[in-house]
Amino acid sequence: MRLDEERDDDMDEDKMAKPQTLSRKEVLELLMETKELRKLDMRKANLVKVDFSGCDLRETNFSYANLKEASFRGADLRDASLWNANLESADFTDADLEGADLDYSKLRGAILLRANLRRVSLPTELVPREDIIASVETGCKVGQRKRPGA
Repeated sequence: MRLDEERDDDMDEDKMAKPQTLSRKEVLELLMETKELRKLDMRKANLVKVDFSGCDLRETNFSYANLKEASFRGADLRDASLWNANLESADFTDADLEGADLDYSKLRGAILLRANLRRVSLPTELVPREDIIASVETGCKVGQRKRPGA
């Protein structure tokens, strides 16, 4: 085997060892073909206003992704990582977020109407738990519920 062939083999092994993070373009292309997006790596992707409605996103990694104004209506996000993601004004109506990690995520303005939040790690240091519960129950935007006496 030649030295350059060995290098090619090493580079192929490196690519297999490190999963490639998908770009916005790659995500949009996938969405045109399928709603099955399980276990994909979308870390740090700019996914502003992307429509993931009805998608299977179980165990998908959205850590640090910009998902501002994205739609997850009826999506399956069980055990997904949304750690430190920008979820401002995202719509999670009827989404299944059981076991998802939303810690440190920016949830202001998000809609969580009827979302399943069992076993979810919530960013309660950033947003009061009462605001999150109010959004689940009434569909108000997180951080914009009416306060008693206001």
